Amino acid sequence: MDSKTSGRRLATGFWVSATLVGVACTGEIGGPRGVLAGGGPESTGAATGGTSGGAPGSTAESPSPRMIRQLTLSEYQNTVFDLLHIANPDASAIPPDVSIDGFTTNVAGAFVTEAHMDAYASVGAALAERAANEAYAKLVPCQTQDTACANEFVSQFGLRAFRRPLTSDERTRYANLFDASLTGNTFKTGVTLTIKSMLLSPNFLYRSELGTDTGQGNFELTPFEIATALSYTYWGTMPDDTLLAAAQSGTLARKSQIEAQARRLLNDARGRNRVATFFYEWMESPRAYVATKDMGTYPSLFSAPGGMSAIVNSMRAEEDAFISHAVFESTKKFEELFTADYTFVNDRLASFYGLRPPGTGETAVKVSLAPGASRGGLLTLGMFLLGHARTNQSSPTQRGHMIRANLLCSDVPPPPPNVDPTVQPGTPGKTGREQIEALTSSGVCASCHSLMNPIGFGLEGFDGAAQQRTMDNGEPVDATGVINGFTSASGAPLRFNGAKELSAILAASDAARRCFVANYYRYTRGFAPKGVDLGAVNELEQAYVRGDLDLPDLFVRVSLQDSFTLRRSAEVVDP
Repeated sequence: MDSKTSGRRLATGFWVSATLVGVACTGEIGGPRGVLAGGGPESTGAATGGTSGGAPGSTAESPSPRMIRQLTLSEYQNTVFDLLHIANPDASAIPPDVSIDGFTTNVAGAFVTEAHMDAYASVGAALAERAANEAYAKLVPCQTQDTACANEFVSQFGLRAFRRPLTSDERTRYANLFDASLTGNTFKTGVTLTIKSMLLSPNFLYRSELGTDTGQGNFELTPFEIATALSYTYWGTMPDDTLLAAAQSGTLARKSQIEAQARRLLNDARGRNRVATFFYEWMESPRAYVATKDMGTYPSLFSAPGGMSAIVNSMRAEEDAFISHAVFESTKKFEELFTADYTFVNDRLASFYGLRPPGTGETAVKVSLAPGASRGGLLTLGMFLLGHARTNQSSPTQRGHMIRANLLCSDVPPPPPNVDPTVQPGTPGKTGREQIEALTSSGVCASCHSLMNPIGFGLEGFDGAAQQRTMDNGEPVDATGVINGFTSASGAPLRFNGAKELSAILAASDAARRCFVANYYRYTRGFAPKGVDLGAVNELEQAYVRGDLDLPDLFVRVSLQDSFTLRRSAEVVDP
C-alpha cells in the first residue's frame, strides 16, 4: 500500500475515493469546473434547462457520511494563530491543498503523504518554540511550575488543541512530557514538548465528524463535534471559548441554540472572511494570480505603480469588499450579486478601470457606477475577467465555461481527442470573437463550444485585462449572445446583449440560485452531494428559492439541517 493510500486509510477509518473529475473543452480552459450534483430539467425560474446543482426532487434528508476531515492549509494556519497566540505563523512548508472542482475543502482531495508528515513535524516544532517564547503567559494558566500546573496546562491547552476534553489516558501521556528526564527540570521545555506533540497529533490535524451511535443505525455528533463543525463552517478555524463553553455545558442540543451560535459566528469579521473565501474559490478567482499577460497588449497593466501584481491585489480587495457589502450590508439578496450598480475600488484600480479615483489611496471604497454602465456585479469583477482570459486576448470560451459550469451547474462534455486548441493572435479586420467562431462553429468542436462561447460573447465588452472596450482589433465589439439549453419561463431563448443583460438573466434564474446553493453546500460540507445525499441539498435549494431567503439566512440554514448533526456509515465519499 503506498503512502498516499495508507495516509487516507489512517485518517478516515474508511476508504475514500480519490478520483479527480476533470473537464475541459479545449486546452485553453484549464482550471476547475462547477459542481455537478444532480440531473434533470429545471421547471421554474427565469432560466430553465441544463443540469442543476440539485434538480427539484425528493427533499428527504439522509444523515451525512461519517468522516474525519483533515485541516486545509488555510484552516491549519488560522487554527495555530488562534491556538498559539502568535502573529504570522509560518506554515509555508506544508504542501498546498488540492483543489477539486474549484474548492480546497473537499475531503476526497486531502491526503497525508510523507511530505506532509515531514512538514507538519518541522512546522509544528518551530511554532511550538515560538509559542513558548512569545506567548508563554497566555498559554500557561499557572505560575507554580509544578506537577499540578503541568496537569492544568495539559488539560486546558489540550481542550483547545483537540477541540474536546482530553481522555484520562491522554492527560497522563502528555503530562509525562514534563518528566525531568525529558525537560532537565525546565518547565518551559515541558510546555514546548507538549505543544509539539499535540500539533503533530491526528486529533489536532483532523476534525472529527464521527458522532456516537444513536441505537437506530445512525450517529449523532457530540457537542464538541458540533462546536467544531460550526466554527470551521463559518470561521475556518478552531472553536472559540464561547463555543467550547457551550459544548461543555450542553447548550448545543437544540437547533435554536445552534442557530444562535451560527449567527454569532457569521456576523463576526471572521465569518465575513469565510464567506469571501467561498466566493473566491467559487468564482475561480485564484486564476488571476497565475495569469500571464502580454506587456505590449496591456501596457497599463504593467505601467501602474506596483505593476500587475498591485492591480491584481486591488482587484482582490474589490471582490472581497463587494461580497461583504452585498451579502451583509445591502439588500443581502442573490440578485444584487449580479445587478449591483456599484463596485469597490482604490485609487489605483479606479484609474485602471477608467473611473474617477476616490482619493482614498490604497483603501478600496464603494463607488457608484454611472447609469447604463457596463460594469457592476460578479461578472464584471476584475478577478474574474482577468483570470478568465488569454495572454493577449479575452476568452469567451473560458468565461462562458465558468458561467455555465459554476453558476448554472450545467456540465460541458470533454473535447474529442487530438483537438488543437490553439487560438492565433488577432489580425486586423477580425475580432477575437470572429476568430473563435471560425475555429469552433463547425466540425467536432461545435457541439461543445455552443454551450460556452455564446455565453462568453456577452463579456466581449471587457478585454483580457478586465478593461472596458468598444473596439477589438480595430472592429466594433459584438457582445450579443445566448444561453443555449436554457429558456425563459415562456420557452423563449435566453438572448442578451452585453454583461448587464447577461447578469440580469442570471439574477432572475432559479437554476442559478439552486446552483449557488449546491456549491455553498459542497464548500461547507466537504463533499459533492450525490445519491442519498441529494435530499439534503434539494431541501436547502427549495427552501432558499421558495422562501426567497436572504443570503445570511441561507448560510445559517446549512447548520440547521438534520444532516448537519447526523451521520451514517459510508465506505466512499465522492469528490
